[in-house]
Amino acid sequence: MEDSSKERRVLQHYVAKQDTVLIRIFGACDVNVNKLRLGMLVEALEDLRESVLRIRVTDTVGGSKTWCGTEWRCHKYDLIPVSPKVWQYLFAVQFPQERIRLANDEALCEQIKTISVNDVAWYCSDPVNRRAKELAFVRYIGPVPQLGLGHYFGLELVESQELSKTSLLTKEYFIPTHWNAATIFATINNILPYKETDSISGSIEKILLSKNNTGTDYNNDKKRSVLDSTPAILLEQFTLFDDNKNNNQESVNILKEGHQTGKSDLENDINNYTQIIEHTLFKCGNDEKNETKKFNRVENKGDLIVGSNVKILLDSDIHYGIIRWIGSPPGTSPGKLMAAVELDNGHPLGTDGTYKDVRYFHCRPYRAIFTNIEHCSHYENTKLNERPALINNDNFGNMESSVITGIVRPISVKGDLESICGKYRGIQGHHNSCYLDATLFSMFTFTSVFDNLLFRPPNEKDCPQYEEVQRVLREEIVNPLRKNMFVRADRVMKLRTLLEKLSSVSGLTSEEKDPEEFLTSLVAQILNAEPFLKLSSGQDAYHYQLFVEKDDHLNLPTVQQLLEQSFLTSNIRLKEVPSCLIIQMPRFGKSFKMYQKIQPTLLLDVTDIIEDSPRQCTVCGKLAEFECKECYGQCGVGLESIAFCLQCLEKVHRHERRTNHEPKKLNVPMEFTILQEHCPVPRLYLELSAVVCIETSHYVSFVKCGPGSEAPWCFFDSMADRKGEQNGYNIPEMVPCPDFPYWLSEEGGTYLTELKDDRHLPEHAKRLLCDAYMCMYQSPDVMMYK
Repeated sequence: MEDSSKERRVLQHYVAKQDTVLIRIFGACDVNVNKLRLGMLVEALEDLRESVLRIRVTDTVGGSKTWCGTEWRCHKYDLIPVSPKVWQYLFAVQFPQERIRLANDEALCEQIKTISVNDVAWYCSDPVNRRAKELAFVRYIGPVPQLGLGHYFGLELVESQELSKTSLLTKEYFIPTHWNAATIFATINNILPYKETDSISGSIEKILLSKNNTGTDYNNDKKRSVLDSTPAILLEQFTLFDDNKNNNQESVNILKEGHQTGKSDLENDINNYTQIIEHTLFKCGNDEKNETKKFNRVENKGDLIVGSNVKILLDSDIHYGIIRWIGSPPGTSPGKLMAAVELDNGHPLGTDGTYKDVRYFHCRPYRAIFTNIEHCSHYENTKLNERPALINNDNFGNMESSVITGIVRPISVKGDLESICGKYRGIQGHHNSCYLDATLFSMFTFTSVFDNLLFRPPNEKDCPQYEEVQRVLREEIVNPLRKNMFVRADRVMKLRTLLEKLSSVSGLTSEEKDPEEFLTSLVAQILNAEPFLKLSSGQDAYHYQLFVEKDDHLNLPTVQQLLEQSFLTSNIRLKEVPSCLIIQMPRFGKSFKMYQKIQPTLLLDVTDIIEDSPRQCTVCGKLAEFECKECYGQCGVGLESIAFCLQCLEKVHRHERRTNHEPKKLNVPMEFTILQEHCPVPRLYLELSAVVCIETSHYVSFVKCGPGSEAPWCFFDSMADRKGEQNGYNIPEMVPCPDFPYWLSEEGGTYLTELKDDRHLPEHAKRLLCDAYMCMYQSPDVMMYK
């Protein structure tokens, strides 16, 4: 365990949005794994990459000593980030559900952050019924140790004169303006910001106008706004940014937050603001305002203004949109103008109007592109009819999904996955397509082991539509998926329609199907691919179904154990090491599972299931020459326990219980027999590349995002969210899974074996272990030659 004696700097404050399992990194306590409860407050001390954080749990409700002086490994996606100020306020909130509700309401948190002493706010005695509210002056903000942890709001109620439980305590912290005014301490969930547009009675308005500044702010005075001392002429100038539709007022807010001035001299103020404005002003088309000429405005390209219809080039395709903002964002070279364009169709690289965590306008997700204004071309409204007709994709969300020709390599990610994860990532689901979405995503996104399906030239045995099916799969699904990380559902529907028309499997465009039905339709019948598996029985197969008898003593079987047991029972072997091995778990239909949990094996040892492959003696480790199936499990575990050299075979079978065994001689390659004294017996392994899971007829997948044992894992759901109801569309999502290797490790297996109730598992761990339907393995060595 590492030394962490010195105090760490807090990177970010969070609230736990759900129950999750933490793994101890530092500190002494009785457990290595502990549960973080919904609503608990934590501090992030270090970003461990791949969306994993080193955290400290500071909310020790219940007096647990486990959290004291300890640091833990936590997944970022189980946490909600909040500002330090809001985090202090949340400490005072007792109910975890309320903490989650507040932390998720970013707009409300931003408004409450701006509340300072002597401001007016609404007090809601019942957080649930926010209509029952009354006005109050904020007279104190800070800790109240008598009430507990966190920061509280000390309020002077405008109308009420009733005493509260905390009225007497407030006298220690502030004095109300009116001697008979009711005072109270409130938590953040009792507070709503007051807006000048809120309707109030005339009598209350008079009270507000006559209020005095008598309060105390624990955090010192609120910083003065940059506009507090702005000359009138500059305030008028700022109105040029005010575009009600495009939210350019937020550009002013950026200036308000990012700059302060302590000068009162008018001339100095003008000089300071001129330097700020000259990097952010855009041409507004209002030349008669002579005042704007004073501020060295940067001229933009031609007649492009906010509201101009433009076309831009993205991924070799022309996209159309409207300029919503023009200026020079912080960090860009002075004089360089950028345009924020709201696209007619979404694009995978688009945002919702933000650029480098700063919002410039509002739009739907993936519709905003920020680009050099030189890359925008103006077109006249009279030429609108020249614009390509927009695809009516209301059922799919109008996200861009281009046709991409050529060869696009699989994605390979090292380290952090956040750049490629999120919503609108992967294949969009539609009409029971999850069986196909999860399978295609697993087969093609991050590996090339199935790429032969995309490029094999047609032959006389192929159907006439072979090339069209192959083209749709390659250019409309796989290439866009690898390049843009998004495939729209209508592209997939085109493939589904072809499959239903050309294969013997019906209902592929509308009904619930299984992955093996899809593989039979696409791979076996239409693409007529060479079978992935060649069996010693003379049969070929595209996937392998595990057939085993249930072992009641086996609490947590692994795929390694079940595979070896199945091959032993079936009395077959693989003729050669396959480039890929698709294994279907022992379950029947969508509901019956032979085992409640199955642990996929990260590195699958296939040495003992390959026909005529050199094997090790289970006793001495030398080259095995015989196999005795009756010895299974007696001299070791798995198929390795039935392989013996001649000397060990004779020794083991001297026992009276084994005298009736019938060993079988193995075929050992002659070249290896010659070299056995000079080289060890090699072990043959396949790497786990994906796990397709099913729960209540819905398929999802866990996929490794690159080659090698260190590659990160992600979780993919083609229907993770939905926009609209009957006429809406599904939203696919990718989520990093940094804890994936832990749950498949020996340590994770020990924890799972001792676990009494699967409901205590984190969501992703439960889906992986309890709902595994199909595991995909690959051989990096063999796939290079196939």
